[in-house]
Amino acid sequence: MKTLILKNIVKNSSSNDEGVILFNALQDAYLKEEQLILLVDSDLTMSSSFLNTSFGAFLDNYGFSGFKDTVKFKGSKNQFLRLNNYITKYRNLYLA
Repeated sequence: MKTLILKNIVKNSSSNDEGVILFNALQDAYLKEEQLILLVDSDLTMSSSFLNTSFGAFLDNYGFSGFKDTVKFKGSKNQFLRLNNYITKYRNLYLA
């Protein structure tokens, strides 16, 4: 299992361009059938644009089960709750 430190792969977590960088890393792991631990610092703020172009795009392309099989989170409770809330809402709104 590979650990991916978010602050080391993106300059910030507020733009679509940076979200695409994370999406590409997640997609690469998925296509290689690897599991990732995504380490998110507690002081990192993620915009909705960033979340939509990274996690949202991944969920659109590979579904919730593909996400669960590929990505595990590590970070503060607040970050976990925010990401979990985003994924749950996204799943309920857009995925069958």
